Amino acid sequence: MKISLLIIFLSFFIPHKIFSSPVGKGLSCFRETDKGSDDFKSFRGIYFESDKNVRVVSFKNKNNSLKVISKQTPYKVYEDKIKFKIKFIWYGEISFEYFTISRNNLDLTHKFGNKIYNLGCTLVVTDFMSSMNNIKSKFQKYLNENLKSNSI
Repeated sequence: MKISLLIIFLSFFIPHKIFSSPVGKGLSCFRETDKGSDDFKSFRGIYFESDKNVRVVSFKNKNNSLKVISKQTPYKVYEDKIKFKIKFIWYGEISFEYFTISRNNLDLTHKFGNKIYNLGCTLVVTDFMSSMNNIKSKFQKYLNENLKSNSI
């Protein structure tokens, strides 16, 4: 009895990290090495809609106009990471993407085809979809500037 009380008492003083639920939280994730109009290709927005589903937002270029692509998928929470995968279909092109988010530092590992990208994420504190549209507008501006600089 004394030993079990001692163990319970000591467990309160042993430092351990406790994570909150991701539900209702959004992330904006960029590759820090990218610069210019192609940033949109590696950008991902992540929003945890429920305790089962996450929404993944990306941008696709169609006729020099960026489109918001949004896909919902289940996720699994582990002690130090969150994992999920999605299947995108864009104009007949099928792709699978795998994601792992570190709960310690919000780094996102994004596996796409035979490539692995590391993105840094920050919390989105405003309305998630409004924030995604604002980011898309900035990328569209870069894309438009790049189109003006092209020669024929």
